[in-house]
Amino acid sequence: MNAGDNTPTYGHSGDEAQDGQIRPIPVPGQGGASVPAERKGGTMAGLMAISSTLALIAFMIIGFVFDGWAWGWVVFLMPGLLKSWQAAQN
Repeated sequence: MNAGDNTPTYGHSGDEAQDGQIRPIPVPGQGGASVPAERKGGTMAGLMAISSTLALIAFMIIGFVFDGWAWGWVVFLMPGLLKSWQAAQN
């Protein structure tokens, strides 16, 4: 916008074509998320990933259904035991 020019440019300098297309601004040095070709670990890795959530669900079930709040904490040892068992297998 020049002095005395009241015409809004809406973010464009007027030198480039305004075709209504929004173009992304490239960010140098930032690649996209890469997905590995194949997963490593298979079923055991998946079980390890959800073991803490499963332990929490089991704790809640033991606590509410069986009123086992005092001894239900034992299920939180399961993820560690699974990890130890997995290390012994390898």
